[in-house]
Amino acid sequence: MRLRPAFFRLLLPALLVGLPLVARADGAEPSDPQVARLLQAKKTLHWNHTLGNGSDRYGHAEALVDAPADVVAKKAVDFGQYRTFHRKFATARVVAKEGDKTDVYMRYPVTIGKLTIELQETMRFSPIRSVGSAFVLEAHALSGDMKRGHTVITIKPVDAKHALLQVDVLLVPKLPAPQSFIDEELRDGALDFVNGLKDKAQGWVGPVTQL
Repeated sequence: MRLRPAFFRLLLPALLVGLPLVARADGAEPSDPQVARLLQAKKTLHWNHTLGNGSDRYGHAEALVDAPADVVAKKAVDFGQYRTFHRKFATARVVAKEGDKTDVYMRYPVTIGKLTIELQETMRFSPIRSVGSAFVLEAHALSGDMKRGHTVITIKPVDAKHALLQVDVLLVPKLPAPQSFIDEELRDGALDFVNGLKDKAQGWVGPVTQL
């Protein structure tokens, strides 16, 4: 049977109507607003905030990683590699293991105004755990120059090939210091840690700009 030209004239508008629908489906925005925000920013984001009902101000950083969540989690518990994440963490090393917990020591340069001092702290990491579909790794200050210290590393799967990495860091020094200086150090420290872990996990340096 021969198809008449009139048939194609009827079919063409239907095809043209369908094409935009396919294009929008392929390039659809992610449903997770956190993922959408990071894709739009095209960089690691960082700020200060409180966690839960507490009043302590944490440094927070988050980024998309071009690696599956379980791969990022394995890098997160490779404590011996923390020193390679950034020059700030060059002194990080494992100093003890207590049951299933790991103690990581680090000297950390802190700038207060025009003065830079080096503080030290040993953080005790609990085993990484699953919370829903996410991996969570926590550490608390054990001994050193901090009144309080707490770190939370959270790794959420975005899809089979990408993960959302976020870090919250609290370090309250025994030495009095303005909160504004502490805020800056914490958010910058969280940023440097997230970028270091991200780059190690994905095997290349730079932000994820598309999924």
